Amino acid sequence: MTRRFAPDARPGRPGRRDSGAGDPPREMPFLHHLAELRSVLIHTLIATVVGAIAGWVLAPRVLEDVIRRTVRVAVVLSPVEAVNERFKLALILGLAMALPYVFYRIWRFIVPGLLRRERSMILPMALASMLLFGLGAWAAYGYVVPLVIQVLSAFMTPSMKSEIRLSALLSFVYNLALACGLVFQLPLVTMALTAMGLVTPKFLLRQWRYAIVGVFIITAVITPGDVVSAQIVMGIPMTALYFLSVGLSYLVARPRKRAEVVEDSGEVQGA
Repeated sequence: MTRRFAPDARPGRPGRRDSGAGDPPREMPFLHHLAELRSVLIHTLIATVVGAIAGWVLAPRVLEDVIRRTVRVAVVLSPVEAVNERFKLALILGLAMALPYVFYRIWRFIVPGLLRRERSMILPMALASMLLFGLGAWAAYGYVVPLVIQVLSAFMTPSMKSEIRLSALLSFVYNLALACGLVFQLPLVTMALTAMGLVTPKFLLRQWRYAIVGVFIITAVITPGDVVSAQIVMGIPMTALYFLSVGLSYLVARPRKRAEVVEDSGEVQGA
């Protein structure tokens, strides 16, 4: 297993190029590659542990805010349930806080093996993906979860009493946060596919009926139970997100089409 290095890598370091841009890149020794990968994993683990310690301190406030936004009061049915849920939340918060540093370490590990053009494409897409995932998780935390629980609570009759278990509530929050984070990748995926020429804005717009059906199928999978109202609450923003993706696809397609026209005209003149 070897790594390739870009021509513009910094000189004077083991396994990196010191010659001009026209020379082929050198290869890194396998053991050196493993040592660097081990360093990345160790630093990532340390950052996550440090973040988890901070997450342990923040977890009670986050738990109180989640309960206040949703069910007002949560039930604990086991002596260790509160500790377990706080520990899980601390790990999730720790990973979220350590994610920028983890991304930085991973990027430093892979960037010497990328060409200049690959770097210019991968870095913006990775940063945009991380930002969109965070926005989706935040939208679930601040909007989707409270709204879904409010809608579901409207089906209770006066003789019903709601006692939501803490672990069930947090699992519900985690699942919807993950689902919304993944759904928010749709604009980025659409723009990437458009840039590669695999889809066009007109094609996406023509498929809007199938897209809406697909949206509600996805919401049926990610929302708990067979609750139609919860699917509607999730489905409407996802449908809007699809049409936003179509608009962003137009923005990507216009420069691509212009570049193709210029290239075709240059070929005609050359002929």
